[in-house]
Amino acid sequence: MKAITNQFDAHVPKVLFPLTEAVSLTQTVTTRRSDIRIAVVSDAIPGRNGVGTYYLDLLAQIHTRVGAAQLFSPSVTPERTLERFALPLPGDKTQRLAWPKKHELFKQLDALNPTMIVIPSLGMFSYFGLRYALKKEISLVVVNHTDFDHLLSLYWPQWLSRPFRKILATINHWLCKKAAGIGVMNAEAEQKAWKDGACLVQIMATPLNTDFLTHPIQPIKGPINRAIFVGRLAPEKGIHEILNAVYSLPKMHFTIVGNGPLRKKVQEAAKSCENLSYLGWLPRKRVREEIDAAHILLLPSAYETFGTVALEALARERFVVVSEGCGISKWPSLANGVFITSPETSLTKVLSDIPQQKPEDRDRHARQSWRAVREFNEKAISDWLDFLDAATAKQ
Repeated sequence: MKAITNQFDAHVPKVLFPLTEAVSLTQTVTTRRSDIRIAVVSDAIPGRNGVGTYYLDLLAQIHTRVGAAQLFSPSVTPERTLERFALPLPGDKTQRLAWPKKHELFKQLDALNPTMIVIPSLGMFSYFGLRYALKKEISLVVVNHTDFDHLLSLYWPQWLSRPFRKILATINHWLCKKAAGIGVMNAEAEQKAWKDGACLVQIMATPLNTDFLTHPIQPIKGPINRAIFVGRLAPEKGIHEILNAVYSLPKMHFTIVGNGPLRKKVQEAAKSCENLSYLGWLPRKRVREEIDAAHILLLPSAYETFGTVALEALARERFVVVSEGCGISKWPSLANGVFITSPETSLTKVLSDIPQQKPEDRDRHARQSWRAVREFNEKAISDWLDFLDAATAKQ
């Protein structure tokens, strides 16, 4: 269990961010809501995927603006005090679905005495978080980060995925009726939530880890010839496209950071290709360092609800290549400065073209997104605080 509160838990790194920097990043928010105490109950392991990093970054920036903000979730290393047992996720044994000890989880929630429960995932932690909210009659906020319909169709055959999609649709419909507010990542999910009967829906921007915003930028020097991918090594992430680019562009060096079901394939490619380095999973600080050492961030996912790592790379003033399926490409302020692949324009083609552009044209294009990052982060924080206010009023 990871916690971020006004009095930092002993198990959390002592310094997540300098307090003065955190306050300066949320200057648009001036009022502290000491009556709001938030418990985020999530099944995502902190730092292991987009959802796992989202709430670490969010709570680190809003905890000074509310009475309390704490994350309850499985730990990177199984925490036997809180977890009863865990099972590997279907299609990806590098991640696990943990079953919490209900009484221990409720005990820890009681210690926080939350006024609101936020559940950002579907699993047993979220289920018991829901039960706690209903039992205590406190506000429930549901945030839909993942398109499970899409993932199920990728990993499971239709005869198996179809009934599960129907079950998930029924659960989401019920949650929309019960929740004081529904947070979504895009307009399509927003329309669906309204259709399912939600009384409050908000499209949420994505916050950043403050280290990516405050650490001095290292300008790119010399030729553009270093690309990096950070994320799960899974089919929907476009790993095969990246490997095709590795084979096709021997003068460009590629770094892959992450873990997942395609790990062995990446390791084999790294052994045979001098222009590919595989670093495995890395903590956030090391990820930032590797992004700083690269020139281009790659995110060729078939589908990505948003793509936090692309936002992080923009904050480091790196060139970013994403697919049309990445949610970040739907935010105009950010998409104006990224390079987008499509079925007609492959990742290899885009990577071949970027170094050929005039430096001033290439930088002018990217700078549109580089300049938008801080404003986008501030929007994420202010939107969340407004959303929490509105959800509290609905209870």
